[in-house]
Amino acid sequence: MRDTLFSLSSRKITFKEYSNYPPVLRDLSILVDSGIKEADVEKVILDAPSGGLLKSLRLYDIYRLEGEKDKISYTFTLKFLADDRTLTNDEVNKLQDKIVLDLNKKLKAELRK
Repeated sequence: MRDTLFSLSSRKITFKEYSNYPPVLRDLSILVDSGIKEADVEKVILDAPSGGLLKSLRLYDIYRLEGEKDKISYTFTLKFLADDRTLTNDEVNKLQDKIVLDLNKKLKAELRK
């Protein structure tokens, strides 16, 4: 039965080894105008130059600030990982700074304090 199912699939199944190095997780809280959707922020983050080190992105929280109806905060968890080495804090900080800069340029976003 299993072989029959595999033979019906047109996709080639490939496996990639897991990295032996630990991931670096960062939470990033971004404050944007309330008209900006989570998908817009996510696209900018994923399109930012990371050299392939940004492996995943997950929306963690949506928060509306009291007294500021025109602002919304999105918190994402970013997972950075290199297949050939342990990433340093300095490397990840530089990647995160590039992401924040892109968010600021494209969406006028800022880090939530």
